[in-house]
Amino acid sequence: MELQPVLKPDPAPVLLRTGIAVLIDIIVVFIVVRTVLVAAGHPDEGLTHAVLPAVFGGIFAFLGSLGGSTRSGLARAAILSAVALPLTLVAIVVREWPIASGVTLAAAVAGAGFLAWHGEPFATLGNVLLYMYFLPFVFGAGKGVPLGYLALGFVVMVVCTIALRGIVALVPHHRAPPRVHATDEPSAPSTGHRFALVDEPQLSRLKRTTLRSAIGLGIGASIVAATGNHDAVWVLMTLIALIPPALPLTIHRVLQRLGGTAIAMVVLTVIDAAIPAGSVRLIALAPGIVITVAFLRRSYTLSVLGVSLVAVLGYSQVHAPLGEALLWRGFDTIVGAVIAIALTLLIPVDSTQRT
Repeated sequence: MELQPVLKPDPAPVLLRTGIAVLIDIIVVFIVVRTVLVAAGHPDEGLTHAVLPAVFGGIFAFLGSLGGSTRSGLARAAILSAVALPLTLVAIVVREWPIASGVTLAAAVAGAGFLAWHGEPFATLGNVLLYMYFLPFVFGAGKGVPLGYLALGFVVMVVCTIALRGIVALVPHHRAPPRVHATDEPSAPSTGHRFALVDEPQLSRLKRTTLRSAIGLGIGASIVAATGNHDAVWVLMTLIALIPPALPLTIHRVLQRLGGTAIAMVVLTVIDAAIPAGSVRLIALAPGIVITVAFLRRSYTLSVLGVSLVAVLGYSQVHAPLGEALLWRGFDTIVGAVIAIALTLLIPVDSTQRT
C-alpha cells in the first residue's frame, strides 16, 4: 500500500468557519464560567478543574446546534447543553468503579451506535452525546468539585451556548459555520418515518461495528478506572478514534492515525523546545482546536494532529515538560492500534475494512 493515497485528503470541505466558531465558543464559555465561579467564591486552587466540565459540555452542545433553522438550532443548543450535566455526573461517579465504568461506557457506545443505525443526522447526534460523556470520564473533569459550583458552571454554559447559537443565526447564511457530519453514513431511506433504519447490508455492518466498539471501549474504561494509569487513558483515546461505533476501521484509518500522531510529536517537540513551560503554551491550543474541527471530514491525519496537540498539552498541563507525555503518547497509540486491529479481526465487518 502506497503512503500517498493513504494521506490524500477526502472529498469533503474544510470546515474552517466551524473550527473558528468552536474556538470562540471555548474561549467565551471558559472566561464567563471562570468569572462567575470566582464571583461565587470558588478558591483559586482547582479553579480550572472546576471550569473544564462546563467547557467540555459546551463544545459538543454548540457543535450539535449548528445547521438547520434558527429555531431548531436554538432548541438543540438548549437541550444538548442541559443534557451535558447529567452525563458528566455519571462519568464522575462511575470512574471510581471499574465494572460500572466499563458497563456505562459500553452502554454509551451502544447508544451512539443505535442512533447511527438510523443514518444522519442521528449518527452525528450519537457521536455528540458519546463525547459529552467520554471527555469528562477520560480527563476526570469535575471530580471532587462541589456540586453547587459544578451546577452553577453548567447553568452559565447553557446560557452562553444559547447566546452564541443566537449570534450564529445573525450571520449571513453563506458565512455561517456549517453543521458537522461526524460519520460517513447517509440519511436513512424515506419511508414516512423520521426514525427509519438504514438499508441492508449497511445496517448489519453498523451493528457489528457498534458491537466491537462497545466491547473494546468497555474493557478499556474498566482498565482506566481500575488503574488510573495515564497510559491506559491514551490507549482508550486511540481506541475511540479507531473503532468508534459508527465508522469501520480500515488500514487507511490506522495509518492516518499513526501519521497524524507522528506529526504531532514533531510539532510538540518543537513547542517543548521553543516555548517555555507556562501559560504561554495555551496559544498552541488554539490552532490545534481549529485544525481538529476544520479537517474532521477532510483529512483524518490533520484532525488527529490537531487533537493530539490539544490532548497532550491539556492532559499533561502547559506548565510541565512534554517529553514523557510525548513518549507515552506515541507508544500508546501503537498499542491502541494493535488492540483495534485485533478486535477488527475477531469481529470483522466486511471486506472493505482491509482497504
